[in-house]
Amino acid sequence: MTIADLMQQIEETERLIAVYRNANEVIVGTQDEVYSRRGLINRTTLTAAEIGDQIVRILERRLAAMRAELRNPRAESQGEADDRPCPTDGGR
Repeated sequence: MTIADLMQQIEETERLIAVYRNANEVIVGTQDEVYSRRGLINRTTLTAAEIGDQIVRILERRLAAMRAELRNPRAESQGEADDRPCPTDGGR
């Protein structure tokens, strides 16, 4: 991912945080590739009080990770940012 792409994602995430903070309700749905032409399926509407804060916290964590990558792009791209063993390799 280029620095410009990362900057664009950061700006979009900042915008989304403001949107969800100010929302009255949030529509949540699933998208199935088989039925993707129909758009979202299994939709439900939740009040912002029910889910808005959780979405904001998720977006804030993503934003923090993107900002960290922007500060040190080489470490992220080379896998140096996370020394923990990969759970799929049995901890080796």
